[in-house]
Amino acid sequence: MGNNQIKEVPVYLFTGFLGSGKTGFIQETLEDPGFDEGGNTIILLCEEGEREFETEKFISKKVKIIPVEDEKTITPEYLDEIQKLTKCDRVIVEYNGMWLLDTLYTSLPENWTVYQEMTFFDSQTILTFNNNMRNIVVDKMKSSETVVFKNFRGGMDKMPSHKLVRTINRRSTTIYEYGPNKVEGEESM
Repeated sequence: MGNNQIKEVPVYLFTGFLGSGKTGFIQETLEDPGFDEGGNTIILLCEEGEREFETEKFISKKVKIIPVEDEKTITPEYLDEIQKLTKCDRVIVEYNGMWLLDTLYTSLPENWTVYQEMTFFDSQTILTFNNNMRNIVVDKMKSSETVVFKNFRGGMDKMPSHKLVRTINRRSTTIYEYGPNKVEGEESM
């Protein structure tokens, strides 16, 4: 990498509604030695969830949590300043389920590249959310690589969830989580 090139910063984006499992997934990821590359990681925490991070369990001790309380805070200037202050090597975003993704995408610094986008929903409530806040559900699914339905129960009909995802994003992989270590995947079509 020459002096004129700016280092690419991978962004891992986790979206979904409050209580859908974003924090738990991020926690497990940061406890995995395979995810530790030794660099500085920042978590842009755009939503105070029901669960707090247990930072003492993170493999890397170079993780900094930066709370973002207001969607209007997310600007190119703000994110550039965070990059300068933290010298981050990668970014994890736990995005607020009620904020539109375009706010984030249009504010990302030029060298920040979304490497992965995952969306989490509680299977018990997603169809109600879709009926009442369709535009927000579409916003969270439209560019997601993986949609995870947490709290899926045996005997539940997968077809409504399947149709919902396929109507919005045919490229996405769908995962149904029945409980700890019990998941079932459905590849994109």
